[in-house]
Amino acid sequence: MDIESSYYYLGGDPLHTGQYVDLIQRLGEEGLPIVLVPRLRVSLSPFATLRAWSNRHFVGPNPIAALRDQVPAGVHYVPVWSLFPGLSIPFLARILGPRGPRRRVLVHARQLAMARLALAIKRWWPDLRVISELEGDRPTEIGYERSRAIRPSPLETIGRRLQEWFFSREQHRMIRHSDAVICVSHNLKQLLTQRHHLTDDQARRLWVFPTSASRKEFYFDPAKRQRIRTELAIGDRFLVIYSGNLRGPWQVPAKLVEAFVLIKRYRPSAQFLILTPEGDRRYIEGELERAGVSREDHRFHSCQHMDVVDYLCASDLGLLLRERHVMNEVASPGKFAEYALSGLPILTTEGIGDFSAQVRDSALACVLPDVSDLSTMTEKIRSFCLRDFTAEERMAFSRWSADRFATELFVPQLADLYRTL
Repeated sequence: MDIESSYYYLGGDPLHTGQYVDLIQRLGEEGLPIVLVPRLRVSLSPFATLRAWSNRHFVGPNPIAALRDQVPAGVHYVPVWSLFPGLSIPFLARILGPRGPRRRVLVHARQLAMARLALAIKRWWPDLRVISELEGDRPTEIGYERSRAIRPSPLETIGRRLQEWFFSREQHRMIRHSDAVICVSHNLKQLLTQRHHLTDDQARRLWVFPTSASRKEFYFDPAKRQRIRTELAIGDRFLVIYSGNLRGPWQVPAKLVEAFVLIKRYRPSAQFLILTPEGDRRYIEGELERAGVSREDHRFHSCQHMDVVDYLCASDLGLLLRERHVMNEVASPGKFAEYALSGLPILTTEGIGDFSAQVRDSALACVLPDVSDLSTMTEKIRSFCLRDFTAEERMAFSRWSADRFATELFVPQLADLYRTL
């Protein structure tokens, strides 16, 4: 009897949709047509829900019409409330279609809310295969936020403690009931194994696939570099870029500005390009003003994910800074692979997932011990930002990175997991 297999990718964060699409396209090349199911955030606030509905023609910065061109199997929104994702079972069930003995359905759910929804539907559909993926560790994120709170009230402290307990409990349930769990770093797998006292059999269901970028989309291209620099009228200015959202405090916008100010001390022609969604600009605008960075020395820009590589090629140095914290040690920021595959010299820090150690010895990466006091690292920053890397050096770094961080390296193993669960 022939079995029909259907695959669905539940994307939890609209801002990461470009990465989701990139992975779906690579899996499509492996013969796996996958439907993208992005999350439409709803809540008790009618204003927030109305805002989400009015923006439904976009998934993050990406027009949904463009996504449907990129994902031939289809793109279908599912409304999800974080507190009670199980309420969305009827909507997801309609997308998944009918059950049947000749139909095998697999759901790859990214982020905890989407995993909870997938596992809720699995209760009445036992044959449904569920892969849950964690982009990071929410309990340690809450701990990080708690550690940064200034004079929190007792009620706020209790609230965060309850959140840590809740997410840890739901995480354990997800590991126990999912057919497989994907971790974005080996550090995250180790943390989950220890926190939840996993048996060897349970730990074997944890797979490591880092957040990566496609070598077909991200590579250094001198022509793209010249085109964007001409469009932006940059001339021969030294372009420093930050690419990504700024919503979480772990993005340390104040430290990004501080690093740029130090770079500009040694590169007077430096300009700061902040490639971020329009709604995130407010998180760094105040820091730029306090640091006295003039309007001539910084600019904002927003674009679709497919165009990010053009701006990375046009730039001379990329910033990816994090504080030393367990939350960052288990993470896997997608911008790292995008920077590296684009051949972009990177100013970064120790303790970023599995990545920092892998580029520590690269000439095109400067790995700082921490961001707590950048003023003590001026000599290291100065010597790195004064180097002028040639197009040949950037292309070599791009190829070197593609051999380590490209999506194509991990897709065959993930495709086998899809087929064999």
